[in-house]
Amino acid sequence: MRQVALVGLMALSLSACGQKPAEPQPTEAAKQTFTGCEWQAVRGQQLVMHAFACPNTHMVADETLPGFGVVESGPDERSYFRPVIRAFTKPPQAAIASVLPQIRKLTPQAAACVLTPAQDPTTENTTRALFELTPTGEALKAWEKTVKTGEGEALPCGPMGVGIAGSRVFEVLPKDPAYVVYIDYGSEIQIFDTTTLRRVKGD
Repeated sequence: MRQVALVGLMALSLSACGQKPAEPQPTEAAKQTFTGCEWQAVRGQQLVMHAFACPNTHMVADETLPGFGVVESGPDERSYFRPVIRAFTKPPQAAIASVLPQIRKLTPQAAACVLTPAQDPTTENTTRALFELTPTGEALKAWEKTVKTGEGEALPCGPMGVGIAGSRVFEVLPKDPAYVVYIDYGSEIQIFDTTTLRRVKGD
């Protein structure tokens, strides 16, 4: 009888090991916002994440970034591509600031900018360690004045840095410290869920 029980436990254990992890699900708020859209995985060669595919808006992988972009159909029936996720690599033990040379190569305006802690634009209660690209020295003083008055340089560190509108942050990819991702959250709720972002298995 004892042998039968042990065999049964082993079978259950093997069965559990063979099961795939449950697919990420959207939040109720997202479901209500994107009614009529299909929740799906968008897979690139290096990264995969979940997003809604809607009649006029969907997400695609773009290996030239590498990362993801949102494709939107305009009133002129043309499609417009907007990069929203870009991946950078670094040594696993290196600080997030180690990707600054790569960022500055893409955005010359960020030559004197640094990564500083940022708020999570998706929720007030968060454990995520997010960073934003901010100016330093006199440029920082000018930026702080711009924030107060609304007048001045709108993007002092270029398109990947802080700005008057929208939210752009950097984050070390959870469970994979060799990757840093840049995320453009824009000013409105997005079709993608960055909590589902992860490396493609097998890389």
